[in-house]
Amino acid sequence: MKAKLLVAVVAHELEEAAREIAREEGARGMTLLDARGMNFPEHITFFGLTYLGIETVLVALLDEGTAVRIAERMNLELKLLEPFQGLAFCVPVDGTGGIDIGALHRHITKHAPVDRL
Repeated sequence: MKAKLLVAVVAHELEEAAREIAREEGARGMTLLDARGMNFPEHITFFGLTYLGIETVLVALLDEGTAVRIAERMNLELKLLEPFQGLAFCVPVDGTGGIDIGALHRHITKHAPVDRL
């Protein structure tokens, strides 16, 4: 069983919706980090100031299928590919020393809604 690291960078106001999507798809835990983001070209606001959006970074180690499913659903439902919304993507993980990804997958499969698998 292959593992993927799900990384979702979302506008702060989308954090709760992103967490709910991950939960519905079977993720049972994640790390949340507060962040600020810049875009290029820079988004200029009043008086020529550069906008630094408040964002949340969600990180979760999951089995490959679950991670990809969550990232695709977040990008689609939260419109993350539009400017200033964020992005969800997966990174392959070569080693997961001490973590049984197969057991993680079985746990997700057992607890996720049947129509989501």
